[in-house]
Amino acid sequence: MKTTLPTIFLRLSTLLCFIILLCYPSQTLEGASVGLLLWFQTILPTLLPIMILADFILRIGGDRYLTKLVAGPLSLIFGLSENGCYGALVGLLCGYPMGAKTTASLLKENRISRQEANYLLAFSNQPSAMFLIGYLCLSLFADYDGNTLVFPLLFGVYGSAVLISIFYRGIETMHHVLSNSWQDNLSAEPQPNIPISPSTHNKSADSSPLSLLESSMMTSFEVMVKIGGYMMLFSIAEVHIGKVPLVNATVKSMLMGIIEMTTGCRHVATVIQLPWALALCGAVTTFGGLSGLAQTSHVLQGSGLSMGRYVLWKLLQGILAGILILLCCYP
Repeated sequence: MKTTLPTIFLRLSTLLCFIILLCYPSQTLEGASVGLLLWFQTILPTLLPIMILADFILRIGGDRYLTKLVAGPLSLIFGLSENGCYGALVGLLCGYPMGAKTTASLLKENRISRQEANYLLAFSNQPSAMFLIGYLCLSLFADYDGNTLVFPLLFGVYGSAVLISIFYRGIETMHHVLSNSWQDNLSAEPQPNIPISPSTHNKSADSSPLSLLESSMMTSFEVMVKIGGYMMLFSIAEVHIGKVPLVNATVKSMLMGIIEMTTGCRHVATVIQLPWALALCGAVTTFGGLSGLAQTSHVLQGSGLSMGRYVLWKLLQGILAGILILLCCYP
């Protein structure tokens, strides 16, 4: 079997990383400790409770009522079907990588069309509001009265998501204007619009509420452990990059944010002054960093959805989010 050039590059780069970890154990230990402590002290208590409840609501069929409450405004704003509205709601509220995971599940369950899944993926995978408010505003920028920064940050992140949805629909509408297939295929579903129900999950013999809650906990624990693993690995990479002599601390902090958004934003907040620090943090969290991209790529496996298109849309949204935040700070 012929070995391709990308495979050779992957093997050599992985071997190089392994050698670096062995040669610089103190930096490796520092990066692993920073990543795991940040995950344990901030990400775990911020995201795990809402992740468990969101999955539990899905298992007991409570999403039927929730979807009916939000389907009207979300369908009006984003032009989604009812099932698509549920995917958007989970993605906007629960944080990475729940939006991509829910979109892939909806597609695999044949509840939305592939065209709507591609559209939904372009804007639904977002940082959670709890992360933006609790970690960025009230923790990193606590010395700057973080409460006053909540609106600019949320407006930048979620406002850019709305703009992305508008851009996407405009591009697809122009692309399909001759065949008129965009508006038909976006709202058309392979089967009747059936709300997500407990049948989405594998039912066990014991379907009591307590058993379903425990299943939701185990599913959420698995996702959170993977997030912690990615944060640890990319935090190690950040520490090693921080030891490399670059142009200035600003460049270092931006590179760290591109690698892992949580620890990267912490460096940005300590090096750069407001409002640029807030704009960069908004752009970084909207993009998700390489760690967020890795998490998203994992949950999209087997769905057939394009990771390349997702990365391009997230890059554009990150730029838009930074611009919107600056506009809020400089009216």
